[in-house]
Amino acid sequence: MNQPNFLRGALIGAAAGILGAYVKSLVEPPLQTLAEHFFPPTAAEKKMIGADPSGRIDHMPPAEMIQAAADAEGVNLSKQQKLAAQQGVHYTMGAGLGAVYGALAEIAPGVTVGAGVPAGAVLYGLTHASAVPATGFQAWPWQLPLSAVLWEAGSHLAYGLTTELTRQALSALLERVER
Repeated sequence: MNQPNFLRGALIGAAAGILGAYVKSLVEPPLQTLAEHFFPPTAAEKKMIGADPSGRIDHMPPAEMIQAAADAEGVNLSKQQKLAAQQGVHYTMGAGLGAVYGALAEIAPGVTVGAGVPAGAVLYGLTHASAVPATGFQAWPWQLPLSAVLWEAGSHLAYGLTTELTRQALSALLERVER
């Protein structure tokens, strides 16, 4: 095994984080369907910001943040522009958080315990369970329908798992190439 390399870890983590963000977006619809089957939200709860990505994708927290910024600048955004910008935020966050995770994995391998699933839980706790509600762009988890908390948290676990498995695979591939 090579010496820890912070930059290498960050670059591998960024690439892994992009794939993690993609998988996160793929698992959200089935997780939402499953969670709503067991814990059906009310019609009013479905209208909450961040509660219904399948029916109100343009009312997810990143889209609301983008709209607020556009409003502050006096810019009119179409729904398509807002959705495109939301995707940019989604993948930029995925890459950025993956880079931090990958760098940390190089210097403190303990962060990878549990195949990245605990890291995904921490990520949920730092974003949708705290920072996003603190900004006012989404309700606190205890104010959201349980189904929304479950699918959102679950999608972050999938992000963590995918990011770690991809990080491991890319690291192993690079080690073989570097030999």
